[in-house]
Amino acid sequence: MMAGPGYLVSARKYRPRQFGELVVQDHVARTLQNALKRDRLAHAYLFSGPRGVGKTTAARILAKAVNCETKGPEPCRDCATCKDFEAGRSFSIFEIDAASNNKVEDIRDLQETVLIPPQGGRKKVYIVDEVHMLSKAAFNALLKTLEEPPPHVLFIFATTEPHKVLPTILSRCQRFDFKRIPVPDMVAHLRKICQEEGITSDEESLMLLARKGDGALRDALSAFDQAVALLGGELEYGALSAALGVVDIDLFFEATDHVLRRDRAGMLRLANTLIGGGYDIQEFLGGLAEHLRNLLVAKSLQDPALIEASEFVRQRYMKTSAAFAEATLLRLLMAVEEAQRTIVTTTYARLRLELALLKMASMQDALVLTEALERVDELIGLAKAGRLPSGTDPAVAPVARGAKDPRRAEKKPRRRSDVHAGTGPEPARPPSKRTAAPTPGRESIKPQGAKKKRSVLGEPALARAAQHSSEGAAGAASEPVVEEPNAFTTLWPEIVKDAKSKPQQLGHMLEMAKPLRLRDKVLYIGVPASFQQEWLENQVEETRACLKRPGAPNFERLVFEVVPELRSADGHRDDDLGSHLKRRIQNEPVVRAVVEKFDAETIW
Repeated sequence: MMAGPGYLVSARKYRPRQFGELVVQDHVARTLQNALKRDRLAHAYLFSGPRGVGKTTAARILAKAVNCETKGPEPCRDCATCKDFEAGRSFSIFEIDAASNNKVEDIRDLQETVLIPPQGGRKKVYIVDEVHMLSKAAFNALLKTLEEPPPHVLFIFATTEPHKVLPTILSRCQRFDFKRIPVPDMVAHLRKICQEEGITSDEESLMLLARKGDGALRDALSAFDQAVALLGGELEYGALSAALGVVDIDLFFEATDHVLRRDRAGMLRLANTLIGGGYDIQEFLGGLAEHLRNLLVAKSLQDPALIEASEFVRQRYMKTSAAFAEATLLRLLMAVEEAQRTIVTTTYARLRLELALLKMASMQDALVLTEALERVDELIGLAKAGRLPSGTDPAVAPVARGAKDPRRAEKKPRRRSDVHAGTGPEPARPPSKRTAAPTPGRESIKPQGAKKKRSVLGEPALARAAQHSSEGAAGAASEPVVEEPNAFTTLWPEIVKDAKSKPQQLGHMLEMAKPLRLRDKVLYIGVPASFQQEWLENQVEETRACLKRPGAPNFERLVFEVVPELRSADGHRDDDLGSHLKRRIQNEPVVRAVVEKFDAETIW
């Protein structure tokens, strides 16, 4: 295709001359042909759709068919009227650019010309391109003429932005929405043109040109002309992508390979390649988003039919998508979309690109919460049935409520993780708002109407698993309680007396407790119940202050152990939280007043 005096660009040379030559717009062509056959033409049409899909071309074919002497559904292109129009000599068909003729004065001039009958044709056809560019006054001036035009006038409006056209204009027109041209149809059209022009090309080159058109056939034909001018009569994908400045698809696959390997250094090298190669960053991000979309389609559907690429590339997408999870691909897409939005306003586009690529390479695999919950429920069920999978660490396996924990020794005191007073190798544990799980026979008070909080995991399996892990490790190394006489045993009544003068019932809790032993600067204190153990752990600093007194041995850590033997000999259970609260209700007016005020009731 050599340039010369008669050279026309492909978009003009291969412009459709009949309805049958329109690409993809069969729904428009068929409706207009039926209207011509049955003589049911409207007086105004509105053709809307993206650029380069055939709106103006269809308007010209309709105008030519209306005035064709054969009066058929297709213009014959042989009669004098058709030849005059194709040669630009027709006095019955007028094309108006609304972008440059958008004033009310221009519409008034048009209103005067529509009254004149056509010369050499059946109808005067006005093709108004980019009609949305008319001013509001011009639209209003056109209303009356458009609603009741002379019988010899036909209006055809074309626009890419129908939402800008006044509703009063839209209501007076028959509207046709033109479709974007799919890539396969563009490839077929380009292949036909290559055969006409004697140009050889591979499938990847035609696919690249079709994607370059982005749904607009005219844009694809413009890219085709540029490619032929650059490369001559032989189009090859590698040379074509470099000539058009299109990011090679291998770079997109390279980016996702770096994501799989968590290769941040590779991502930085890729960014340097893009910047050094002069590629447009926005175009790269757009191509990367399309690349991730193709991977997501391949992963979700397991069918590459919706991927606009050659068969070889489609299979490559299918193979690569197997290494990704759908949730991961979605997160990667969101990261690219965020980069596309922010890179427009940044002053340093390279840094923004590098940050986006590094974020993608550092992204961990997405964890689906429902899958995690299902796995927890499965482990709980296996634990209840006593059928934990082989290789499961019993220290972290959940134990069914009420079931006997095989990790605990018979008649050994319950033992929890060490609680540090702030001077040990670990910091003090912050106060916990979680209350101890109720057991049969216990009672407590709770305001009526209060709701029990429930974890999203149902049973607190994760908390129990962590607790059992620490208890199992401690219980394996624990020994029977050996009460060794020490100075704290002698000082304990004074410690309790001083503690009773402090707030938050510290004295009462220590009164029920007992010092067990002092070993390796660790003071072990026994308590009769788990709720007392947890309460004292949350008040470890205050407890430590009470124990620091003249004559008391030095210690670094406090460990509270549950020792059921510390219950009173008369059968009264001091560890019974309900009994403790009942006594306080009876003996303390303030507590009794609170219970009566909130109408509290026992719940266990």
